[in-house]
Amino acid sequence: MKRLLSVLVTVMLLCVCVAAAFAEETVTASAVEPKAKGLRISEVMASNSDTLEDAFGNTADWIELHNTTDQPIDLTGMYLSDTKKDLERYQFPDGLIIEPDGYLIIFASGLKKDVADELHTSFKLSASGESVYLMQDGLAVDIVTFTQQLTDISYALGEDGTYQFTSTPTPGEANIITPVED
Repeated sequence: MKRLLSVLVTVMLLCVCVAAAFAEETVTASAVEPKAKGLRISEVMASNSDTLEDAFGNTADWIELHNTTDQPIDLTGMYLSDTKKDLERYQFPDGLIIEPDGYLIIFASGLKKDVADELHTSFKLSASGESVYLMQDGLAVDIVTFTQQLTDISYALGEDGTYQFTSTPTPGEANIITPVED
């Protein structure tokens, strides 16, 4: 009986240690303040050839945010990243507002700063697939994970709340899901 109890205690301690180690790597996916509720990563394009050009005429990767609420959302103190190792890779400028039902395009161009009226992250997206994190106060507001993307095919949030690849990218507008044919 003592041996069984000893084994059970050991197993329980092992489970607690494994759970704690796993929890350190987990990014919590929940809005952290009322102002962030309703803010979504609504579309991602990691292989842009001719869908959208930036101010330089380049076709950089891009990420679209959508404010699904009827209130403006201030992005002060929020970040975008493509890696769990540095969840604060790109910080939005203080005072940047997304209007109700508004959209915001952020070019994942690899530039080190914003230019003109455009936002440019210091990182690029991988067309082979990865995750995009929208963070606030160390917690995730939204996370989108996509698999390999084809050129000019975006990964977009549909009306049913699921993400799908679409052959009709709509940067800065409501998403239109057009299934990608094989």
